[in-house]
Amino acid sequence: MIDPSSPPAARTWPSFLRSGIVVTVFFGAFVLLPLRGGRWWIGVGVGAVMLAAMGPMALRRAFRVLNAEKPLMEAFTSLVEMLAMLIAGFAAVYYAMNSSSAEVAGLDTRVDAVYFTVTTLSTVGFGDITAASQAARIIVTIQIVFDLLFLGVAVRVISTAATRRTQARLGGEQPFA
Repeated sequence: MIDPSSPPAARTWPSFLRSGIVVTVFFGAFVLLPLRGGRWWIGVGVGAVMLAAMGPMALRRAFRVLNAEKPLMEAFTSLVEMLAMLIAGFAAVYYAMNSSSAEVAGLDTRVDAVYFTVTTLSTVGFGDITAASQAARIIVTIQIVFDLLFLGVAVRVISTAATRRTQARLGGEQPFA
């Protein structure tokens, strides 16, 4: 527990540290696990677990925001962690499914997988890496729909929780009183 009389920076850095550790674990798993060859299923499994965990994580983090001393900081770190999960999860799937370079043209390395995931997430789509097979196009389509729906809902729920908590703190009320 952080001492409420401590300076604001001392109360803020643990949130950043926790998020840094979470992001490092997600990308560490992506970088260190064998995701190709005979163990391609690990990449698909890691990606699927990360993506499936986003819903429960978003709910848990929304409740945490509702009880946070600094709800906006908690909301920000929550969204950073979920974005990292989303990127690492889809990058693991793309990297694992493209072991023969026939599924996604131009995707050869883990960096390529992250790059392709981020360009798809941002809807930029430079065209240097493209979904070449029907299976890859299905996964890209799933990512686009997932990005639009889940991130929109997660941002809305967490930002609403942060706003409610901030208003409750200012007014001295309970968020769900």
